[in-house]
Amino acid sequence: MIINTKRFGQIEINDGKIITFINGLMGFENLKKYALMDHPGTNFLKWLQSVEDPEVSLPVVNPTVFFPDYSPIISQNELEALKIEEPEQAVVLCVITVSHDVQKATVNLKAPIIINTDKRLADQVIAENHEYLVRQPLNLRKPSQRRCEGC
Repeated sequence: MIINTKRFGQIEINDGKIITFINGLMGFENLKKYALMDHPGTNFLKWLQSVEDPEVSLPVVNPTVFFPDYSPIISQNELEALKIEEPEQAVVLCVITVSHDVQKATVNLKAPIIINTDKRLADQVIAENHEYLVRQPLNLRKPSQRRCEGC
């Protein structure tokens, strides 16, 4: 499939790589189909590019790259909706917000995106952890040495 995007121009996406969000993303509930794109020059930053709207692309990151102890508590019902039976089936990503000043970037640890890599199903859920913030400060210049495994 060929799609035109605002950020990446015209790109070809293998239909088998499209991720379907069962409830859409917060603020984009009507958009269900996305592709996960690499960000040039980094192994930890990715983009969720809508296949349905060329204007919508969101920067995402595996939160353990910056927060090695990140472990969101997700309800069993939400995992079942994604058909996740084993932890190895899931990849967790969090949306980054970057203002004009990259030093003020934040990451949404409260509402992670859970992707079933086998079924290509995803959902953005609310972590039950009280300590996680919607706008957790993020230092994009100093990620941990861990690689974004599974992204």
